[in-house]
Amino acid sequence: LGEIKDARAVEPLVAALGDAEAGMRRWAAWALGEIKDARAVEPLVAALDDADEDVRWSAALALGNIGDPRALPALERVAREDKGETESGSVAEAAREAAGEIRRRLKSAEQE
Repeated sequence: LGEIKDARAVEPLVAALGDAEAGMRRWAAWALGEIKDARAVEPLVAALDDADEDVRWSAALALGNIGDPRALPALERVAREDKGETESGSVAEAAREAAGEIRRRLKSAEQE
């Protein structure tokens, strides 16, 4: 669903963020980041508190892809506090990168 980037998938993917399987939640977060629909921001912010590190990591990256500044406070908190590590890297580092991407977009928009 993330590869086809169809906004009609946002609601089912948001629902999948509540799935019992961490793998499903992780892939749902990734797909939402690929679709880049602002409706996913609040559910992805909530996913930053998921018990699974991979889900939190994917949610942070997805929020960076979406680029909505509403996610900054939560990403900054995760960058400071989250000690989770995944095979792909630390959750805190993913949150720092996502927050940095959002700040770059904001700065670029201000200069236009």
